[in-house]
Amino acid sequence: MFWKLSVDSSHIPIPVVTILGFSVWIVYILDRFFDNKKTSQSSTERHTFHKKHAKTLWICIGFSTLFCVCLLFFIPFKIFLLGIVTSFLTATYLFFISKVSAQNPLQHYKEPITALVYVIGVFGTAILEKLTFWNIIIGLIFLLIAFQNLLLFSLSEFKQNPACHTLASNFGVKKSNNIITIITILVILIGTYSRYFSVVEYQEKVFSVEILMSTILLTINLLDSFFLTNDRYRWVGDGIFLLPLFIIL
Repeated sequence: MFWKLSVDSSHIPIPVVTILGFSVWIVYILDRFFDNKKTSQSSTERHTFHKKHAKTLWICIGFSTLFCVCLLFFIPFKIFLLGIVTSFLTATYLFFISKVSAQNPLQHYKEPITALVYVIGVFGTAILEKLTFWNIIIGLIFLLIAFQNLLLFSLSEFKQNPACHTLASNFGVKKSNNIITIITILVILIGTYSRYFSVVEYQEKVFSVEILMSTILLTINLLDSFFLTNDRYRWVGDGIFLLPLFIIL
């Protein structure tokens, strides 16, 4: 979706997307590993899975890293530089997270940091060639949605297991609910305003998708008794990132 904002031919460089995909997976696995080292961290099903299959996942990390290094020779130089910056931020984040305890108040800001690094990689990589005003607004809205998604998951985990140490446990249920609602209101207001003033029709479609994504996340939170059952909030909450398929196919 973001690539079509910056490249008229909608040509997506496969090496860039491949490196990005593997990198996100590598960081996710490492993040679980560092969490598992903390005895005070409440164990979830995801953490248990990574602990059980640690040896296999370390092998996956090794091969994935080697594969990505080989692909570095096939990506544009601008994206390579962005990758260096993002890698530094990610490495700093992982190092810091590995050193603080689960009860440390700074641990609670994992969600906004994760959202920022994720958006830099996903949005920044695609939009690097065409940083227009409206494209930047699209990126900022996407940052809000990414944070809203992570806060929603954090809040849902906290509701299921109050022993979890997350941003939601630090904020509390009421404040977390308010933030999720405020984000949707902001996305609707900014997105609706931007739709009418953006000069490209495709941008209007992107704003509409982003409004829908945020609205669905709010709906999940409002109907939490239904979506907490069988972790439905995870399926639907992550499923919103498939909505761009409707405007790119």
